[in-house]
Amino acid sequence: MSLARWGVGAAAATAAPFALFVYWRTRFFFRDPHRVPPADPRAVLAPADGFVTYVKRVEAGSTAFAVKKGRTIALDEIAGVAAADSGYLIGIYMSEYSVHRNRIPISGIVRMRRHRSAAPFNKSMARVGANLLTRRTPYDVGCDYLLTNERLTVSIEHACGAVVTVTQIADLWVNRIVAHIVVGDTVERGEQYGMIRFGSQCDVFVPDALVESISIRPGQYVFAGETVVARSPISVSDTPSREKER
Repeated sequence: MSLARWGVGAAAATAAPFALFVYWRTRFFFRDPHRVPPADPRAVLAPADGFVTYVKRVEAGSTAFAVKKGRTIALDEIAGVAAADSGYLIGIYMSEYSVHRNRIPISGIVRMRRHRSAAPFNKSMARVGANLLTRRTPYDVGCDYLLTNERLTVSIEHACGAVVTVTQIADLWVNRIVAHIVVGDTVERGEQYGMIRFGSQCDVFVPDALVESISIRPGQYVFAGETVVARSPISVSDTPSREKER
């Protein structure tokens, strides 16, 4: 093989992985596939694509729902808000290959938006990814990022007064959490409201008033705006009228 041919081959071998990286970094990661919410008006939808890491029961007035390194974790440490009602906290891990667009789980009115910076910096979520790969349960074991990483929480009030919270949690290399909604906005179930750049997690707390049954399990892969995470005894798809806003 001539030196010229060797040089062309080496350049091609180098360019191909680089081109794939650029495609992933600029197009694949930011893809925005069309999603159609299920027809069932009682379906509470997943806010993110990814693997379900936990489905935890949270009791109203109780500070603990999990234990990490010998200590309890309160819901407000994860979501930034305390649980006024009993319900279920569902964690969804988004890998670097997941669609990172986040969607609204129920129709309602945004009542709270709260950002919390990392303390003191974002920790890696590689542990939860490894746990999912090796099927080590519980999948969130040893995942201290739940306590330390940057997060943004929004609360959505249903017409019946029940409040669903969605928390975007940043990973080590995340450079921005994006949420396009503000307090007072009327939102529809399944609509896109934000994204987290690179691997991350999205949690949703659903109060008992909107839970007739839980439809997912840890380890299951879900799709934002399409997968049903819970079924409600009442409709969660009706958009509140502006007149009902307080």
